[in-house]
Amino acid sequence: YCFYYLYKNSPMKKTTLLIFANCFLIFSCSSTRNIDQFQKIQYKSITRGYSTQILLVGDTLKYFQNNNEALSLFVSKEVKNSLNELLKEAHPETIDLLKAPSNKFQYDGAMHTTLEVIWNGKTYKSAGFDDDNPPKKLNSFINFLLSLVQ
Repeated sequence: YCFYYLYKNSPMKKTTLLIFANCFLIFSCSSTRNIDQFQKIQYKSITRGYSTQILLVGDTLKYFQNNNEALSLFVSKEVKNSLNELLKEAHPETIDLLKAPSNKFQYDGAMHTTLEVIWNGKTYKSAGFDDDNPPKKLNSFINFLLSLVQ
């Protein structure tokens, strides 16, 4: 009723109508969906004399062996969506709470591995785990990530 009153009593009816129509469009179309996604994934494994690292930022995946870049790949939107889904299932905000199922990395029986993720603008880092035995919640995500560099 308020808009109708302003419209009827305004000498510039078309201008008033356009202003209200634009305001309506701006406020109704500005609702953005919050899409869960990563901005960075860093997977590091290290032991005496050897290290590997997978770094995924934007559309570029880089694989390092002993701090030397061994591979650089373009990552498609489909692969990124798969990674996002697997990561979402793993609940990245809780990866720092996950316990390693084994601790062979403590005596050089396996590579000491960590996973760091920037998810929706926040950084999450796992505790150390064996490269061949990640926490169950991260298993499918890490296997998929590793398959990208093999």
